[in-house]
Amino acid sequence: MDLTVLDRTADADTVARILQRDGTVAVRELASPDLTDTVARELRPQLDAEGLRSRSAFNGDLTLRYGGVLTTAPGAAGLVDHDLVIAVADRILLPFAETYRISSLTAIEILPGETDQALHRDDTIYPIDIAGMELILGVMWSLCDFTMENGGTRVIPGSHRYSRAWHLPDLSRWSVAEMQKGSALFFLGSTWHGGAANRSDASRLGLVNSYCLGWLRPEVNQYLTTPPEIAARYSPRLRALLGYMPHGLGDDRCGSFRGDCPAWVSTPPEPAWRTGRSQVGTMADARAQGGG
Repeated sequence: MDLTVLDRTADADTVARILQRDGTVAVRELASPDLTDTVARELRPQLDAEGLRSRSAFNGDLTLRYGGVLTTAPGAAGLVDHDLVIAVADRILLPFAETYRISSLTAIEILPGETDQALHRDDTIYPIDIAGMELILGVMWSLCDFTMENGGTRVIPGSHRYSRAWHLPDLSRWSVAEMQKGSALFFLGSTWHGGAANRSDASRLGLVNSYCLGWLRPEVNQYLTTPPEIAARYSPRLRALLGYMPHGLGDDRCGSFRGDCPAWVSTPPEPAWRTGRSQVGTMADARAQGGG
């Protein structure tokens, strides 16, 4: 199965439909060159200063990684909080939660000479595997052209249909996300993927972020990575995505807070995040059952 690549004019329903069918889909040139260049420029100092600190057998020896993206690269907000990305995330994640949040956000630069990363799923950080329920949605943004030679992300379309408790997909049947700068590769947390070897003479820079169901603990503690005084600079929707908003309503809430926090979001900023559901349904349902 080949990777489907859509034009930037694709709507969220189309992207989500193919994503649910194939486990992955790319949208070309979704972000402007000016925005991608800005983000790349803002990331450069920290990538150079600390990018190799995360070296490991899994992360690679010639791959720079930096996780404090929104702390030093404010332009990245335009990618993480992109309207199409949010609309797609609504369709993939809201069937299983009131809201969702950023799980991880990492700049990844694959240097020349790096080898293939092990193919993997992102949802294995959680000790559950429920067919049909997606826990994570990932988005890889290309901050330069991704090619077969420079380490374009490898992905296995259709691999989301294999529950990890049963058996592995055919890991040899992967496609490379070859896409122009500013494009976005969407993939489910259950889809097998990984960075590719860089056989070119230039580095490959991307920004990958994942969104998890709102009642799950994120892979990276966003309150420490993007603390309140920095998060407060961003829009209410992005602050909610960073976790500065509870999940649920009434007495059925995770992550409640009472106090003074400059980043806190009391009211869900998106209409789709205001369904009024809880463990017993709506407040009217609770009253009908003697709950108020």
